[in-house]
Amino acid sequence: MSQQNEINSYIAPNKPINGRIYESPAPNQAHNESASATFGGCFNSYSSSWTPARNNGQPFTPMFQSTPKQTGAPTKYPAWRNNTPSATPRRQNNELGAVRLRLIDLELSDATNSSNTSHNRSLRSTLPVWAIDEHGGVSANVTLKEVLANEALIEFATDKNGCRFLQEQYPAVSDGGIHDEIFRRMVEDRSMFLSMCRNMFGNFFVQRMVECSNTEEQEIVMEHLVTDMFALCLDKSACRVIQLAIQKLETHLASRLAAELREADLVRLSIDQNGNHVIQKIIKTLPVSAWDFVVNFFCNDDNLIAVCQDKYGCRVVQSTIEKLSEDPHTECYNQRLHLLQQLMVGITRNCGQLASNEFANYVVQHVVKCGGAMETFRDIIIEQCLLRNLLSMSQEKYASHVVEIAFLRAPHRLAFEMMEEIFEGYIPHPETNRDALDILLFHQYGNYVIQQMINICCTAILGQSERHLEQKEIEQYTKWLERIKERVTRNSHRLERFSSGKKIIEALHASATGTQLAPPNSQYH
Repeated sequence: MSQQNEINSYIAPNKPINGRIYESPAPNQAHNESASATFGGCFNSYSSSWTPARNNGQPFTPMFQSTPKQTGAPTKYPAWRNNTPSATPRRQNNELGAVRLRLIDLELSDATNSSNTSHNRSLRSTLPVWAIDEHGGVSANVTLKEVLANEALIEFATDKNGCRFLQEQYPAVSDGGIHDEIFRRMVEDRSMFLSMCRNMFGNFFVQRMVECSNTEEQEIVMEHLVTDMFALCLDKSACRVIQLAIQKLETHLASRLAAELREADLVRLSIDQNGNHVIQKIIKTLPVSAWDFVVNFFCNDDNLIAVCQDKYGCRVVQSTIEKLSEDPHTECYNQRLHLLQQLMVGITRNCGQLASNEFANYVVQHVVKCGGAMETFRDIIIEQCLLRNLLSMSQEKYASHVVEIAFLRAPHRLAFEMMEEIFEGYIPHPETNRDALDILLFHQYGNYVIQQMINICCTAILGQSERHLEQKEIEQYTKWLERIKERVTRNSHRLERFSSGKKIIEALHASATGTQLAPPNSQYH
């Protein structure tokens, strides 16, 4: 059985769900951009007085959330690595040194004023007294050697100004001196290193270390991260470190990080506001052989639907489709195409349910919009899922968006079938004599489908179509437009009562004057 027949055999009927959104959901990415972008958030030289309170004035003690795996250290590494147990704290009592909270007393005149109190709170610092200038920042004469000599590395890394100082002063390459010593102190205790990854400021310095690491240092970083990969991916700060590591580590090391997620709960990762960015970074950065297990996971209908119906998860599936369908000239394209076909079988089989969902409809739209290798699957979705269901789907809050995109992207032969279905495909109601066109003209969602039909006809008639149209095709679009005009003219007195009806009349007026309005915007459906 051919692949297309296999896909066709799994088509499921529509399962309409009421609800609607137009623009693709944009999850909050302020703290989850690619690691190269988030890295700059703390490293930029702009000044800011914001530093959050820490533990109500109590000494800062990180929470070690993982039990590291014990692995033997290869003899090729320096003696400090071979002789120091990976889980043994460098300081006593399993604390990151005597990190005491110090306040910079600005002697504000009205300490009881709420705004002043807030200002005082924002200037709290974990920096040692000897390192602070009069403004609460790092004193100009402080050096990295002094930080190490006073064992204040952790205090600096967990302070906003101190972290920025470390990033600016940290040598970009291994020099056999201060660079190597700082790296050694940061990684000699695995628990402390992982806590720095989770720290709201410390994670930026860890990113700087990864950015400047050599091959040997990259392997050490990988060994630490892999011990608690899943939890780090879900953490707001640590997920930035993971993303940068995937992007900057050598491919075989980054692939080892990805492989650690092979048996993980990929649904939870994909729908998590932090974890979804890690999955997307893996897909966009690493070779397909490093993440083919993600596609295999999505081939299960339950997993696919659970991820597609989430505001973050639908992005992961779209990124997967984009990567699998790009650049057919690469060596691995046949492997990607095979995985794409497997994924599309599931999407096509569940198309009706996905198209009617608040977020999953964007996945179906994405398939219809994509060109190249996706055109085959676009046509299958239109033929097997949309045709013979256009009237019902056009009246649904979310599925009607899929219908609009299908009208816009369909090849002429399928656009012809869709137009004919709206005009002739439904028997008028025996009592009211209303047909599909009448119903959609006055429907709160269906009217946007009519607007799209008008827009497509005008584009073809004005010669603005993306592809060359034969004269017969242009004549057909003209006939469709005239049929819509006739129906709108007959009902103009009713349509003028509604804003949507006025838009339809305006679109038709524009077509008569040889101009074209912008495509219908259903953002406020």
